[in-house]
Amino acid sequence: MKHKYLSFFLILSILLLSPFEVIGQDKSILHIKSKKEVGQIEVGGPFVGIEIHKSFPMLNRISFYYPVANSIDISEDYWKRENYRIMSVGLKIGDSPKRLLENEVYEVDQTPYSVSFKKEVFDTEIKISYEFCKNGPAMVVTYEITNKSKNTKDYEIFTRIETTLRTSHSYKLKDNAYTEFDENGSVIRINYDDIETGQAQIFIGNAGLLPSSFTTKAEFDGKVTKLDKWWLENDRFLPGETIQKETLSKPVAAFTYNKNLQPDESIKIVQIIGSSKISEGNEKSNYLIENYEKEVQDYENYILIESLKKSVITTGNETFDFTARWAKAILATNAHYLNGHIVPMPAQAEYNFYFTHDALLTDLAAVNFDLDRVKNDLRFIISLADKEYIIPHAYYWKDTEYKTEFAGTENWNHFWFALLCARYLRHSGDIEFLNQLYPYIEKSIETALKNKGDNDLMWSFRPDWWDIGNNFGPRAYMTILAIRALREFNFISASINKEVTKLKFYEDLANRMNRKLVDLLWNGELNYLINYFEDGTEDRHIYMGSLLASHFDLLDKDKNLKLIYTAKKNLLDEKLGIYSLYPMDLHELIGYMKFSGNEAGDPYHYANGGIWPHGNAWYALGLINNGFNKEAYEFIKQTMTMNGVINSPNGQPAMYEYRVSDYTNPNIYGKIDKPQFLWAGGWYLYTLYNLFGLRENEWNISFDPYIPDELDSVKLTVTINGKQVPVNICGRGNEISSISFNETLTPSAVLPANLKKLKEISIKLGNAVIPYLSSVNAIVNSPSFNMETKTLEFSLKSFEGHQIEFEILSPIEKQYILVNGNDLDHGIIEERRNNLYEIKVHHLVQSSNNHYSIKFK
Repeated sequence: MKHKYLSFFLILSILLLSPFEVIGQDKSILHIKSKKEVGQIEVGGPFVGIEIHKSFPMLNRISFYYPVANSIDISEDYWKRENYRIMSVGLKIGDSPKRLLENEVYEVDQTPYSVSFKKEVFDTEIKISYEFCKNGPAMVVTYEITNKSKNTKDYEIFTRIETTLRTSHSYKLKDNAYTEFDENGSVIRINYDDIETGQAQIFIGNAGLLPSSFTTKAEFDGKVTKLDKWWLENDRFLPGETIQKETLSKPVAAFTYNKNLQPDESIKIVQIIGSSKISEGNEKSNYLIENYEKEVQDYENYILIESLKKSVITTGNETFDFTARWAKAILATNAHYLNGHIVPMPAQAEYNFYFTHDALLTDLAAVNFDLDRVKNDLRFIISLADKEYIIPHAYYWKDTEYKTEFAGTENWNHFWFALLCARYLRHSGDIEFLNQLYPYIEKSIETALKNKGDNDLMWSFRPDWWDIGNNFGPRAYMTILAIRALREFNFISASINKEVTKLKFYEDLANRMNRKLVDLLWNGELNYLINYFEDGTEDRHIYMGSLLASHFDLLDKDKNLKLIYTAKKNLLDEKLGIYSLYPMDLHELIGYMKFSGNEAGDPYHYANGGIWPHGNAWYALGLINNGFNKEAYEFIKQTMTMNGVINSPNGQPAMYEYRVSDYTNPNIYGKIDKPQFLWAGGWYLYTLYNLFGLRENEWNISFDPYIPDELDSVKLTVTINGKQVPVNICGRGNEISSISFNETLTPSAVLPANLKKLKEISIKLGNAVIPYLSSVNAIVNSPSFNMETKTLEFSLKSFEGHQIEFEILSPIEKQYILVNGNDLDHGIIEERRNNLYEIKVHHLVQSSNNHYSIKFK
């Protein structure tokens, strides 16, 4: 896709505590500078990603995604991988001895799409930057070496990169290759003629100062030599050797560069590091040597446009707005090549697989502003399904072919898939595509329900939302998802007129599961939804997954409040966010819960009490559902914004996978793993939409706005009927004073389905002046209020036998309610709430379309 560069003049600065600084927006859009140690950096593009630790610019890992996923990674312990570097750089300056750059903190300049490091050593300024190509399978490493002394000096620069490969998924070591050297561009080619690597060639070409010597062999005199040590101890050029195809051996890519520099003069070395098929290596590398600058600029422009072309959430608070833009950038950067497609993937340099779960969760937010993305993702998911319409769990290269893991009965993807398909339909109205998706949704519901027990609870081998462990029992998290998914499935079916005879069955089942969720899994002592083990004993862990019951409105007011208070008491670390569970004792239950060793982690690590972004999102959403908007606002600011994360213990710029929560150890408390994680960006945006008032039940989109005291207004972009619609919210208070669709005052906070060509929504907070429909579990059409007769009218569409529930907020008292011209005299609760009447109606409908008239006094 080609993009024209846009010029922006917004100011994107955040007042961060020293020594972090977010640079304003001119040519430095979305930059964050740091002079203190940044624990872990991951950044990349569609074809290459890198991992770097501790603000030292020597790489720890390179992940290649083309032609298949391979990586350069020499680590021997995943949790200590920061200690293993795959490259080194050395300097010889004048008559001084040769030196390698040592592990120390450099000044870091980060964006979501690039990173650079700068430091002055040996009277020399060293700047090393990593940038990525948009369409070519490579990255660009630039070394700028500047003489900062007052004297002219001879410089020699030595660079070495490991080129042994680890294969995708199997992680097999490949360390025998043959090599070539191409004088045109001084390109080293490392060739792995091996099906398990996809017949990959790793190439390292030069587009700046050309090298004075090179070598591709790790062997000298018939034995493997530490090349760094050889360079330090010898004054000779590198030997310029290649490895013949007949005598494969361990490869390496090393160069030296020489130049005489006057004071303030620089050397610029540009290395293009990429991967391709052996058969196309010459073509790819030659193109990139000529076009790398355009490729880098195209990628940067693409990310900036995706992040900034239309602000999806604008609050005027730079902390929130900057993070929203960074989150959108992550949604764009975390997409990599896989078998002819660029698809969402979790991280930049790890997890080089496609996971359906990650795309689904991210797209829960993306439906609000990027329906094309969501449709493409759903298309890709069903393209990988089997002949029985079972969707994939994961897709990746392994050994000699692409493999698909399908979602079994245990898999939460079935439920999230139904939820996303329903959200896509509500925002797009795309009936044709939903008809294509329907067999897959139906199969997902059918497959997942095989784990429904006789007690109408979902049973699982896994604890909470994890995919580890093996102890079968009733689970709150899976039951919560099942209830929501069944209701979403009914909305889809009713909307496209499918399986209409089963709608009542599924509604009754969802309602029954909802009752059993509370009756059987609510623990009155803990005031929380718990789980059970296979032997019938209680699993009394406080898991974060139960928080979704609040967001999905599955509890009464009393239990909803108790749930969030219990989470606050047991799961909340005020500096970092929500633990995955409490107590952190999974390491003591390895045998009982049948974990594979210590895969859950030590206490306060990973699944055993680590901090995860969706846990923070679910807690914030629970606060919002309980009406604690101000507390949610402050919690999001503290734990989910870039500013908040940076200025927390062991903080750094990150939208991370997880954080260590061990507050007893200041060296690791708050330590971040995988700092640029796909669905961390998605959940941040999803939570912000909810905080500022976007609501979405199984049947419609509605608004319940909130504006913090420090803000004057909020602007959201919401996709409605396939078009992006600006939503402008202003005013003060907890009630809607007025809501207008296309400047037409409308007595409904629920979006009418029959609105056509919607261009703008304006909502003003204050005192309500007329009654309005605030929520309903049906499709709404044609809401109106007659000022003369004081009558509110609207139509609701659902299905025969549906239990309708709606709420009206009114400054005046109700007189009577008519349904299809007949009195409704039951299922009505009217209460006074501050200066408003709260009218709640529950009744069973006998037809799919019903008209309501509410007369007020």
